[in-house]
Amino acid sequence: MHALITDSHPCQAQHHRSRGKGLLLALVLASLAVAGIVLPFVWDLLGFVNSLPKLAWLQQMLAVAPGLSWLMMFAWGLAVPAALLYALYQPQSRPWAHAALVAGAMLGALVWYTHMPAAAQCTTLYPQADMACQALRWGFSLSLGVATAAYVFIVFMVALSSLGLLAECVSRQEPSQP
Repeated sequence: MHALITDSHPCQAQHHRSRGKGLLLALVLASLAVAGIVLPFVWDLLGFVNSLPKLAWLQQMLAVAPGLSWLMMFAWGLAVPAALLYALYQPQSRPWAHAALVAGAMLGALVWYTHMPAAAQCTTLYPQADMACQALRWGFSLSLGVATAAYVFIVFMVALSSLGLLAECVSRQEPSQP
């Protein structure tokens, strides 16, 4: 990326940008593919987390309005990839604060998920809204898939950035003289 900033020739800069867009598209597609592969394991992990002991007061509070609890889960599900993408675009300023933001969003989403009423209860609680309940379950799957793909994308970006920094450090070292 630094080549785009330091390069003075406009034709070469345009070539670097199109190659960068292709790499970014490849990373996005690879992230979606990996997310599709690991998604069943994520559901298993969520099942395990859901079996852990719960805070009774929070579970009762969320059970008062199950529909609102389920809809708020979408907000928590959006908060995780949003925090990840924000951290990606602001890498130099306060990296520990960004990591804490991402960890907090993930913790909030997990706590909310484990304490909200099970989405399978939707048709029991709202028998007249069968299609809405199906859309809710579909939306949860889609939201989890998007959050997983965003996480995998960030992991790929961090790995590539690390390799780039390593390559720069190696290329800057001068050969030792005997």
